[in-house]
Amino acid sequence: MTTGPIRALIVDDEPLARARLRGLLAKHADVKVVGECAEGSEAIGVISRERPDVVFLDIQMTETSGLDVAQSLEGEPLPAVVFVTAYERYALEAFDARALDYLLKPFEEERFLATLERVRTYTAALRTQRSHEHLLSVLRELSVSPLAEIERLRPSAMPLRFADLEVDPMTRDVRRAGEPISLRPKEYELLVALMRRSGALATRRELLAEVWGYSENVSSRTVDTHVAVLRRKLGQGAADDPGYIVTVAKAGYRLGYPASTTASCG
Repeated sequence: MTTGPIRALIVDDEPLARARLRGLLAKHADVKVVGECAEGSEAIGVISRERPDVVFLDIQMTETSGLDVAQSLEGEPLPAVVFVTAYERYALEAFDARALDYLLKPFEEERFLATLERVRTYTAALRTQRSHEHLLSVLRELSVSPLAEIERLRPSAMPLRFADLEVDPMTRDVRRAGEPISLRPKEYELLVALMRRSGALATRRELLAEVWGYSENVSSRTVDTHVAVLRRKLGQGAADDPGYIVTVAKAGYRLGYPASTTASCG
């Protein structure tokens, strides 16, 4: 369950683009290309049948877009999705569709290697998690007494609170002053990462690693883009009031108390 090559699927309606990805992946013995598709509709069936670990997915295709393919994925475990596109404007939608990375064509091999390293990290973590879940399942069947201790080590699912914000990890409900707030998946995970620090600083690199799984040597404006959206959804006050998320110059972000709230952590 924790061994074997990383199984990759290439989806792009341009033959040259598929050939380049195939050539780059062929240089790495720990990766096996299990298929290629020229259309999104075809890719959905191949993903269901082959269960790849990662899908290198173009966005603009003539029939079904790459975003539609990513949003249609079902079952566990879901493959990692790396969008490969010439269009930067889809980046926010791509990460909301649980993209692991976003490669802009044309990209250098060095940038591709950084992406591949992220795929390796993601796959290794997923396989370790599956092994752990398999062990728990076996222990339950055998009614082994250490099971209770293993379960005790699982992360707490207690609600998170800061000022008048409350997040329930069990239901993923987010409320401000008791009123529900609708967040997209990455916006939710970003808020949780900040709330777990209870006002302490979170650097951009820490947030990229925790929320998007980026390696430390990757820089991105993704955090800043999502913070701007999250601020708007949480509610900002006056123009000089950053709301609940405070920018720490040249460092990152932390939670703070908006001028419109009373400083109480509940």
